[in-house]
Amino acid sequence: MTSSLTAQLSQIAANSTNSLNLKAQRTAHSRSLIFEPRTAANQDFDTIYQICIEGFQEICLLDSRFSGFSRSIFSEQSKTQDRTQMTAGQNRELDDVLESFLGLVGGKLLLTPAVKAVEWLVRRFRIHEQNTQSLLLTFLPYHTTPIFSSVLSILPSNLSSTFKFLQPYIRSLTNPPRHALIHAATNNKTFTAATNSYVLKVSKARHHHHALLSFWASIMTEAVAGMLDSARSGRQDVQRQSEEDVLLRILPVLNEALSMKKVPELRAGCYMLLTVLAKKAKLEDEVLTGMMEAVIIGWTQDTLNAGLLCLAVLAQERQAAKLPKRITKELLKVENLAPELASIHERHRADNFILGLVFGALDRLEKIDKSPGLEFVENILEAKILDDCQAALAFKSLLLTAQNIETKDIIGSVNRIQFARVIKRLINSESVGQTMMKALQDSSIDLDLLEIKLQTVVRPVETLPIEASKDEIVQDTVSSKSQDSFETAIATLPIRTPDEVSFLSHTKSHVFTRLLYAFTLISTSPSDLVRFVDLPILRKEMAFKESLYFSFFVRVWCGPYPITARAAALQTVAQLLKGVDNRPVDLQALLPAALVGLADSAKRIRRAAAELVVSLNSIYHFTGFETKKSKNLKPWGYDDIYGHGDQTKNVKWLSAEEASKLLEQAILPSLEECVLDPKHIEHIIETTIGQTSNRRRSDAKASNVELKQSLRLASMSFLSSHVINTPIFLVKIRLLDMLQHVEKVGSTSRTKLLFPVLEESASLDSGEVSAQCSSEQIDVQVYERHMTAVVTAGDKTGLQTLQSIVTGEVGTKRPTLIVAAFSRLRELWPSMRMDVTVSVAQFLLDYSLDDTLAANSRKYQENAMDILRNVQLNIDVLSSFVSQLPAATEMQEKPPAAKRRRTSHEEMLAVNSPDMKQMKNSILKIGVVLELVDSSKPEKYPHLLRGLFQVLGELQHYKTQIGSELGYLQQLVLGSLLSICDSFKDMQRTQISKFEQSAVRADLLTDCVRTTSSPQVQNAALLLVASLSSVAPELVLHSVMPIFTFMGTTVLRQDDEYSSHVIDQTIHQVIPPLIESLRKQSGDAIAGAAELLLSFVAAFEHVPSHRRFRLFTSLAETLGVEDFAFALLAMLAEKYASDAEVQNFAVEFAGQFTSETQFITAKKYLDLAVDTLQPKRTLSDILLSPNDNEAHSVHVVALNVLRLLPRLLSSRRLVSRVGRALGQEDIDAARLRDIFSDLLETTLGLADNVRENKQLHGACANVLESLLGLLSTTQFLKSIEGLIDRPSHELRRKVLKCLDARIRDEKQVDEATRTEILQFLPHLITILVESSDVLSKHAAIACIDQISEKFGKKQISVVATAAEIIGGPYCLGSKDERLQIMSLLCLASMADVLSTGIIPVLPQAVPKSLEHLTRSVSGTSSKERLHNAVYSFLGALLVHVPWMISGGYLDNVLKLSYDSAEAEMDEQANESRIQFMQLVARRIEAKEVFAAVERNWDDAVSKGPIALTSHLTVLSIAIERHPKSAIVKDSQTLSSILIKAFDLRRTDTSSGSDKYDSEDIDDIEKLVNDIAIKMIFKMNDTTFRPLFTKLLDWASSQLPKKDIEGRQLRLISLYNFMYTFFDTLKSIVTSYSSYIVENVVDILKSNPGQNDHSKTLWSAVIRTVLKVFEHDQDDFWQSPSHFSAICGPLVFQLAHAPILPVSSILIPTIVELAAAAESPDHHKSLNAFILKFLRAENSQVRLAAVKCEVSLTERLGEEWLSLLPEMLPFISELQEDDDEDVEVESQRWIVKIEGILGESLDPMLQ
Repeated sequence: MTSSLTAQLSQIAANSTNSLNLKAQRTAHSRSLIFEPRTAANQDFDTIYQICIEGFQEICLLDSRFSGFSRSIFSEQSKTQDRTQMTAGQNRELDDVLESFLGLVGGKLLLTPAVKAVEWLVRRFRIHEQNTQSLLLTFLPYHTTPIFSSVLSILPSNLSSTFKFLQPYIRSLTNPPRHALIHAATNNKTFTAATNSYVLKVSKARHHHHALLSFWASIMTEAVAGMLDSARSGRQDVQRQSEEDVLLRILPVLNEALSMKKVPELRAGCYMLLTVLAKKAKLEDEVLTGMMEAVIIGWTQDTLNAGLLCLAVLAQERQAAKLPKRITKELLKVENLAPELASIHERHRADNFILGLVFGALDRLEKIDKSPGLEFVENILEAKILDDCQAALAFKSLLLTAQNIETKDIIGSVNRIQFARVIKRLINSESVGQTMMKALQDSSIDLDLLEIKLQTVVRPVETLPIEASKDEIVQDTVSSKSQDSFETAIATLPIRTPDEVSFLSHTKSHVFTRLLYAFTLISTSPSDLVRFVDLPILRKEMAFKESLYFSFFVRVWCGPYPITARAAALQTVAQLLKGVDNRPVDLQALLPAALVGLADSAKRIRRAAAELVVSLNSIYHFTGFETKKSKNLKPWGYDDIYGHGDQTKNVKWLSAEEASKLLEQAILPSLEECVLDPKHIEHIIETTIGQTSNRRRSDAKASNVELKQSLRLASMSFLSSHVINTPIFLVKIRLLDMLQHVEKVGSTSRTKLLFPVLEESASLDSGEVSAQCSSEQIDVQVYERHMTAVVTAGDKTGLQTLQSIVTGEVGTKRPTLIVAAFSRLRELWPSMRMDVTVSVAQFLLDYSLDDTLAANSRKYQENAMDILRNVQLNIDVLSSFVSQLPAATEMQEKPPAAKRRRTSHEEMLAVNSPDMKQMKNSILKIGVVLELVDSSKPEKYPHLLRGLFQVLGELQHYKTQIGSELGYLQQLVLGSLLSICDSFKDMQRTQISKFEQSAVRADLLTDCVRTTSSPQVQNAALLLVASLSSVAPELVLHSVMPIFTFMGTTVLRQDDEYSSHVIDQTIHQVIPPLIESLRKQSGDAIAGAAELLLSFVAAFEHVPSHRRFRLFTSLAETLGVEDFAFALLAMLAEKYASDAEVQNFAVEFAGQFTSETQFITAKKYLDLAVDTLQPKRTLSDILLSPNDNEAHSVHVVALNVLRLLPRLLSSRRLVSRVGRALGQEDIDAARLRDIFSDLLETTLGLADNVRENKQLHGACANVLESLLGLLSTTQFLKSIEGLIDRPSHELRRKVLKCLDARIRDEKQVDEATRTEILQFLPHLITILVESSDVLSKHAAIACIDQISEKFGKKQISVVATAAEIIGGPYCLGSKDERLQIMSLLCLASMADVLSTGIIPVLPQAVPKSLEHLTRSVSGTSSKERLHNAVYSFLGALLVHVPWMISGGYLDNVLKLSYDSAEAEMDEQANESRIQFMQLVARRIEAKEVFAAVERNWDDAVSKGPIALTSHLTVLSIAIERHPKSAIVKDSQTLSSILIKAFDLRRTDTSSGSDKYDSEDIDDIEKLVNDIAIKMIFKMNDTTFRPLFTKLLDWASSQLPKKDIEGRQLRLISLYNFMYTFFDTLKSIVTSYSSYIVENVVDILKSNPGQNDHSKTLWSAVIRTVLKVFEHDQDDFWQSPSHFSAICGPLVFQLAHAPILPVSSILIPTIVELAAAAESPDHHKSLNAFILKFLRAENSQVRLAAVKCEVSLTERLGEEWLSLLPEMLPFISELQEDDDEDVEVESQRWIVKIEGILGESLDPMLQ
C-alpha cells in the first residue's frame, strides 16, 4: 500500500504545474526564445503580447495564410488564456491550432518577426512543455543556427525518448551536429516515425517549405542507408528479416508521400529514398515494379527528370529485362522521351532501363496500332544510347515483333508498312547501319520469311549472294538505283548466249547474275514473271531439248536466294510441266533438285517442290511412255546437264521406268509429310533405298514401300553420281544428308559409291572451297564435315584415306578438310572394331609426337592429341601404349664391339652418353601416354599395374641420366597406381586376392619419398603407400620407417590442403598396422615407435603453425592418447626447450583431452622425467637420449622436460575440468584424486632428490605450484598452511606468489571463501614479523595488499593490524629498498580501505616515508621507484586525511618536492610529483596552502627555476580551486606572495646568482602575471584597488633613490604585469590609469636610453600605455588633465629615435592616444608637438616625426587633415630635406594626404 501511494504521489509531482510554488512559476515564466531569463521573468503578458504581435503582423504581410490565427492564438483574448484552467478537449483543439501555426511558420524561422510570433506561443501557451515534439520538429531543419540553441535552452528536463539524443546538447547548449541527427534517425525508431509523420502532416496541409523537405530528404536518405547497412549483419535469415522490418517502416511513408502530387520537392525526396532502397536492399522484382509504378503515378513536369532518374536506378536492379505494361504505357506518353533518356544516361547508367523500355514498347506494338513505341525505338537506336550488344538485342527484338504481326486486317497492314520503313531506315543508317546489319546476320530470324511478311526486301540488293564480278554488280546496282524497274533490268540482257548450254555447268556463267537480278525483282509479280520466262535468251521453246531453260530455275531454287525467288522458280518449272503435251520426255535430272527442295527449311519451298514432284510424276504416266521407243528415250540433260565434260558423262542414269517407280512408289506417297517436315525426305531415302534394320523394314512395309534391290542400287548410284558431279555445294550437302544413313545396298557400300566426292573435294584448294561456300552462304566447316562423312567405321580404306588427308598424302592439305578428317575419326571411334581402334590410336599418337612434320602441319598435332584425350581408350590401346614406351637403356649410343675394346674409360663415358634429342622425345612420349592413362580412369584396368610400376622404375633411370626430377611424370604414374590400388580397398578379401602383389615394388615408393624434392610426388607416393597398407600391408611395412623419417623433412613442411590430406591418410592407414606389428614383435610399441615419433617431433618447427594441432592430434589419436601423448610432449619439450611457441602448442594439445587423460599423461610424463635422472634409465634413454658421459646433459634434459609440466597443469581448461570433476562424488572423482595423489607424491619426492640442483629444484617447485593451483581457493589455503611453515624460503615464496595470483584472479567469491581469506591474514603477518627472508616478506606484503584491497572493508580491524606491522620497523623501516617500496604501495592501498583508520599508523609511517623521500632525491643516483612510492602514499593520505599533511609535514614535503623538481629524474617521477602538488593545492585548505607558499618562497627560489615554477603552480591551482571568499580573506598573504614574485628580477640580479637567466625570469613573470589575473578575477574593486596602489608604491618608492637599478628592475616587473592587466581586463580597468600617469611621465622624462634596464623599462611602459589607449571606451584620455599630462612627455620620446625603437612601439602608441582623445584641441596640441620634431637637427628624429604624421594620417584621415594648414610649411621644407629617407617618407605622406583629400597638394605647397 505504501509503495502504491508513493508511486501515485510521484506521478502527481511529476505532472504538477507548481501552481502554488511562486518560485517555480517565476522560473517557468522566464523561459524565452529572445530574452534573457532575468529580463523575461519581469515581463507581464501585456508587454510580451505587444512585442510579439508586431512580429505576427509582419509575417501576415508576407503570407496571408497567417491572418486566420489572428482570431485565435494571437487575439486579445489569448492574453488571458491559461492552459492549466482549460479542459482536455479545449487543450486538444488548442494543440491542433498551435501545431498548424508551427507547420506554417517553419519556413520563415530565420526571420526575426517569425521568431517573435513563436515567442508568444512559448510564453503564453508553453509549447516548449506542452507541444515539445512539434516545436522541436519545426526547428530541427535549422539545427545549425543560433536560434536552435535558444530552443534547447527552454526545453523541459523530462524529454521523451524520441529526443533523448539531444540531452548532451541541452546540457552544453550547443547545436547538435548533422551526424548526431543521422545516427538518431538510423537507430531511434520513434524519432524516425515522428519526423516522417510531421513531414507528411505539414505537406498534407500545404504548409511545406524548402528547408523542411530538404532536411527530411537528406537526413532520411542517409538514415535509411544506415539502417540497411546495419541489417546486413547476422545470419542470412536474420538479415532478410531486418531488411523487411526496414521496408515495412519506410514504404508506407513513401506511398503516402508519393500520393501528394502537388508537393514536387517531397516527391523528389521520395525518389532519393527509393534509390537508396534499390541499391542497398535485396528486393524482388515485384517490389521494384511496385516502386516504379508509384513513381510514375502522379508525376508532373517538375518531377519528371528526377522521376526518370529514379526509374533508371530501379530498373538497373530488376532481374527481368522488359518493363511492365503499365510503366511502359505511362513512359511513352512523355514528350521527347528519347532525348531525356540520353541526357540521363550521360549522368547515370540507365542502359537496362532503356532496353527494358524498348522491349515493353515493342510488346505494345503487337496489340496497338498507333502506339508511339516504334518511333521511340527508332530514336533510341539512332541516338546510339545503347552499346552495340544491347542495340543488336533491341534490333533483333524489333525484327521478331515485325515477324509476328498479322497482315490480314487493316491494323496489321499499317503496322507492316511502319515496320518496313523503320527497319530499312535503320539498316541504311550511316550511324548504326553496320551494327544493325551485323545483328541481322547474327540473328536466327528467317529473313526470307520476314521479307514476305513485310512484303518488301529488307536486305539491300548489294548484299544478295549473286555470283557476279564486282564490276557487274556495281553496274547493275547503279542501274537499279537509277531506275529500279524490271524494264531497265531486262534491257541489259542479250538475246542469245552462244557459250551457255547449262546454268549447272562447272564453268562460270556470264549472264546468270543479270538474269537472277531481273528474276528477283519480278518474283512476286505474275505478269512480269510471264514476260521473264518468255525472254529469248532462255529459249523456252527448247526447254525439253536443251538444258539451259530448266537449269536456270534449278540453280535459282537450289541457291541461297530469297524465298520468293526460289518459290517462283519451282512454280515456274512445275507450271511448264503441267502444260506439256503427250510427247515422251524423261526429266529424271530434275529429281535430285526436287529432292533438295523437299529438304528446304522453308515450308513454302517444300510445298512448291512437292508440286514439282507431282508434275514430274504426271509426265511418266503419259501414254507415250508405253511404246518401245520411249523405253530407249535419252533423259533430258543427258549430254550437257553439268556442261560438256566428264562431270556429265559420269552421271549414272535411271531408266524411265525406274525413275517412274522411284517417284511413284517411294516419294509420292509421303509427299505431304515431306511438306510438313524437312527431315522426312531423309527418312524416305533411308527406308526405301538403304539396307534397313528390322525396325525400319517394318516401317517400310507399313508404308507399302518396298523397292527391288536392283532399283535401290540404281537409285543409290543415280543420286550418288549427282552428288559427285553437281557443282552446287548445297545440292551435295542435302543429298549427302539423305544418303548418310544408307550404309550399303546389297553388297555395295555407301563409301564405295560416294568415295569419289571425298577425293574430288580433297583435290580442291582452300580458295576455291572458300569462294564457293561464301557464294552459297554455306559454312566451310559444314561442307567439309559432309565430305568426310562418306567414310564409315568399318571402311578401312576410308579410314586410311582420312589418315592420308591428315598427313597430306591425299589432297591439297586444306586446313578445314584436315580438321574435318580429325572430327570424323573422333565420331567413328565408338563404332570401330578393336583392331582398327588400336591402329588408329597408334596413328594418332605417332602423328601427335612426330617432330619431323612441317611447320604448317604441326598445328594439327593438337587435334590428334585431342581425340586421344577425349575418347574412351580401352585396355588394348592403353596396354599397347604402355608396352611401347622406350626404356632408358635404349637411349645410349653404343659403339661397335671392336671399338669398345679400344676405348678408354673416359671415352666410354663420352660414348655412352645418351642422345638428348632422342631422350627428350622419349620423355615426351612417356608423358603423353601417362596423361592418357591417367585420364582414362585407370582404376578400371588393374592389368596396367605391372606396366606402370615398370614405367616408374624406368623414370628413376631417366632421372639419373638427365639430372632432372621428372616430378610431373612420377606424379602421373603414382596417381594411376593409386587409383588402381584404391579400387581394391572396398573389395572383399576374396576379390583382393586377385591383386597382383608381385607387380608392387615398395622400394620404388621409398625412393620417391627420399630422393625427390617435389612435394606433389612425395604426396602421391605417401598416398599410394597408405593405400597399399590397406590392400597388401605386408608389402610395405618393412619400408615404412624410412618413409616417416623423410616425411619429417619434406611433406610435413608443406602448407596446402592436399598435403594435409596426404598426411592424414598416411597416419590413419599406415600407423595402425605398423603399431600392431610392433606389438607382436617386441611387446613395447612405444620403444618401437620412437623413430616414428622423432620424425614428427623433428619436423614440428617446419610444419605450418595452423596445421600442427590437427596433425599431432591425429597422430596421438591414431597411436593411442594415453599410451603415446606423454612421449610426444616430452620429446617436444626436450627438443624445443626454449621455444615459447612449442610450449603454447603443448598446452593447447594436451588441453583437448579429458581431465583423467591429462592426469594420466602428466603422471607418465613426470615418471619419464624421474627416469631421466636415474642411474639406469629405461624408456627415457630411447625417447630423450641423454648423454651418459655428461651429468650436465642429463640435468638439462630433465630440466627441459620439467619446465613444460607446470604449463600443462596450470591450464585454465584443466583447472575448470578438475573442479567440476572433483565436485562429483563418484568413481571418476575418486580415481582422479588417486592420480593427483600420485602426482603430488612423485613431485615432492623428486623435489627432495634434486634439492642440491637449484634449477631442477626450482622446476619442481613450479610443478608443485601448478599442482596446488588445480585446487579451489579454500582447499588451497588449507594446503599451503603447512607449506609456508617449511624452512625453504624459495618454496614459501612460490606458494605466496601463487596465493597472490589466486587472490588477484578472484572475481566473485562467496562469504565462506572471503572469511577463509581474511582469516589467513595472521599467517601472513607472522611471516612479516618472524621471517628473515626479504623476498618472502615482499611476497607476503603483496598478498596482504591484494586481500586488503579486495576484502579488507569486511574486517577493518585485521587490515589495521597489518597496516601497523607494515608501517613499522619490520617492513617500512627495513633497509631493503624493494621492501620499502612494497610497504609504501601497500600502505597507499590500505589508506583507500581504512580511510581515517590509517591515522594510528601515521606517526611512525609519515616520518619514515619522508626519510625515504629525502634519500631518493639526494645522492648521485636517484631512486625513482622509491620516490614514486612515497608520493603514492602521501597522495593517498591527501585524498583521505588531508588535514594530517599540514604545518611542518607540509613544509618538509614541499621542500623535498623542490629537490625532486631540480633532480634529474624520469618522466614518471616528475608526473608523480606533479600529481601530488596538484593534490596539495586542491585538498588542503586555502589558508594553509597560501601560508605554506609564502613560508617556503625563499627555499623554492633558492632551488632553481623548475622548483619555483612548481611552487607557483601550486599557488595557481589553489587560487582556481578555492572560492572567492577564501581569496578575499587571504588577500594580504597573496599580496605578499605577489610582491615577492615581482621582486624576483631585482633580487636575482642583486645576488649575482646564475640559477636564473633572462628567459627563466620572463617565463616565471608570465606565470606570476597569469596567477595575478586569476586572483584579480576572484576579487572586487574594493579589495584589489588598495593592492594595486600598494604594488605601485612598492615598485616606485620603497627602495632608496640611490638604488636606481633596483627601482628600474621592480618597475620592469610591475609594468610587465600592467601590460597583461590592461590587455586582459581592457576597458573595465581604464580608470586605474590615473594611478600610473604620474609614474609613467616620470619614467618618460628620465633618460631612458642610459642602460639596458632603462631601455627595457621604457619599452614596458610604452607597451602598457599602448594597451591603455587601445581599450579606452570611457573617454578617459579626452580629459584635458589626463591628456595634457601624458601628451608632451610621450611625443617628446621621438627625440630618442636614434637609440630607442620609436617606429615599432612609440608611433603606434601616439596614434592610439590621438584616436582615444577625439578632440580637435587635443589633436592640435599633439600635432604641434610633432611638428617641432620635423625641424630637429637629427635626421632620424625628423624621419620618426614624419612616420608618426603618416601613421596619424592613415588612422584618423580627414579628422587629422583638418590641421593641414599648419602642416603645409613643414611639408614644403621636408621636400627639400637633406636626408633622402626623410624626403622619401615625406613624399609618402603627401601621397597619403592626396589620397584622402582627392586632390593634389601642389597648388597648396606653391
